[in-house]
Amino acid sequence: MKKILVPIDFSDHTETVCRYALEIIKKTGGEIRLFHAYYDFMISTGSVFPYTIETDGVFNQEMMVRVRADARKDMKKIHQQMLDEIKAEGIKNVRIVFTLTGGLPEEEILNISETYAPDLIIMGTRGRGEKDILTGKVSSKVVQNTTCRILTVPRDAAYRGFSDILYLTDFSDEDSRDIERLIELFSRDKPDIYCVHINTGKQDEEVEIRMEKLKSYFHTYHPGESIHFDIIYNDDFLDSVNTYVKEKQIDLISVLHRRKSFLKRLFVKDHTRALLFHSDLPLYIFPEVEK
Repeated sequence: MKKILVPIDFSDHTETVCRYALEIIKKTGGEIRLFHAYYDFMISTGSVFPYTIETDGVFNQEMMVRVRADARKDMKKIHQQMLDEIKAEGIKNVRIVFTLTGGLPEEEILNISETYAPDLIIMGTRGRGEKDILTGKVSSKVVQNTTCRILTVPRDAAYRGFSDILYLTDFSDEDSRDIERLIELFSRDKPDIYCVHINTGKQDEEVEIRMEKLKSYFHTYHPGESIHFDIIYNDDFLDSVNTYVKEKQIDLISVLHRRKSFLKRLFVKDHTRALLFHSDLPLYIFPEVEK
């Protein structure tokens, strides 16, 4: 893990998101790039955009300068806090930098993810039952459109390590690679990894065969790792996940996000999106590899 992009909004949640980034990067060394996009268009005269303010040109310019200055001041404060933390903890292999830009947060996050090419994006999202529409909109759009791995951190998800990880499989060809990446990334935590398939239908022999094949692969090539394999038959996907999370005291949920065409999105349930909006645990999302 060499580069982590951390979009922040200066809310109370920022400290938690930054803590996750620091805990992950300090295990391997590398760079954290803090990123904030402020609404530079919010002061455009004559716009009908809901965030705009109708006012004269002179006041507009003054307000623009103030918005940028406030954003820079807040960013420098967070940046310095993180520098102080790594110094206090004696961390020598981590660099903290920051970028500020104006524009729509979701669009600017996607833009910088292309140019910066991070190994991981860590960003906040709303927790279960919260009505933070803006944060949900931003995280959802980034997940849907980026090719980077993403870790989303709900507001109430205090960092507690990664001792127990749930990997939800739909039997993709990428499962073995993604689980191996989880093993590598969280090796210092020595986690128990629970590879689980939730089948919203009756018992299926093909499902059993696929799970046995995946199980055989890891028993052969990773015999020393603590990996468990389960199939759950339940028509309610979220209920199954929540029950399993409580039973196994899961710290992190990981899932492969499949890119779907517009027509498929109309008719197929998007489980990643469901977890994004209804889970109180961090969600580690692998993007589907383009074929």
